[in-house]
Amino acid sequence: MLNKIIYTILGFGIAFVFFPHAAHDTKSPAVSGIDIQKAEARPENAAPEMALNLSSPVLTAKSAIAYDLDSGIVLYSKNLDEKLPIASLTKLMTALIVVKSGKLNSEVIIAKSEQGVIGSTMGLVIGEKITANNLLKGMLISSSNDAALALSDFAAGSPEKFAEVMNQQAQRLGLTATHFDNPVGWDSDENYSNTLDLIKMSEEVLKYPELVEIVKTREATVYSVDKKFVHKLTSTNQLLLDDPNVEGLKTGFTSKALGNLVILYDHEGSKILTVVLGSENREQDSKKLLDWLFTVYKW
Repeated sequence: MLNKIIYTILGFGIAFVFFPHAAHDTKSPAVSGIDIQKAEARPENAAPEMALNLSSPVLTAKSAIAYDLDSGIVLYSKNLDEKLPIASLTKLMTALIVVKSGKLNSEVIIAKSEQGVIGSTMGLVIGEKITANNLLKGMLISSSNDAALALSDFAAGSPEKFAEVMNQQAQRLGLTATHFDNPVGWDSDENYSNTLDLIKMSEEVLKYPELVEIVKTREATVYSVDKKFVHKLTSTNQLLLDDPNVEGLKTGFTSKALGNLVILYDHEGSKILTVVLGSENREQDSKKLLDWLFTVYKW
């Protein structure tokens, strides 16, 4: 019997590796609604190999995934196709649309509608002029909701119109389990995704050097165009602040979504993405998953 079988999800570019004594959460239901076919392993993209057969980590997260960027292999999954609210992970799509517009150096004038918003803010002032790039930093580093709203108004005229653009982009990227109705990530039955789509969204983010640089930034200070207003930013990603091997990526939390976290990790030169959704402790779950990966697999 072959010691492993590799499957590729069509249209997504992710392969599953199934080992005897599965490395995936045995409590997870079978993957459903995904077109799967067998594919040969490519030696030049050899997957990490299981070195130890240990039980899967016990996570509080409703859904989770660990993905090896180099080989395209899913190393762990739990309810990977379950649609869930994603809170401020929504801002990854907001950032993609803004960076794809090519207008990062454009000046944005802050409107009244962007004041006094709920949740994290960078303290934007009505009438302030600030570049789209500095708003992008506020949105991704300190998860600022006022920055997300300002960017959506700048790019599309309103958050509602911007959400339409977000869904068009999701469709182009093949995110079949994703829908947006706001650029911030506020709780809504119409704002959701799953871990598979978030892996693909994160891979798209990593194609843009500007975004790669921002998501790994721990602290920054940005200014209005006239230097009158100063905004100090600190990452909401505690693992990024604590672990030099963490290189991003984005946090999210609401009372409905609970803790959400996408982590980009450099393990001895190999890049790994983990996603946890609906977690009671997103940092602890992510760290537990990473520790398990580096114990069970060898690269």
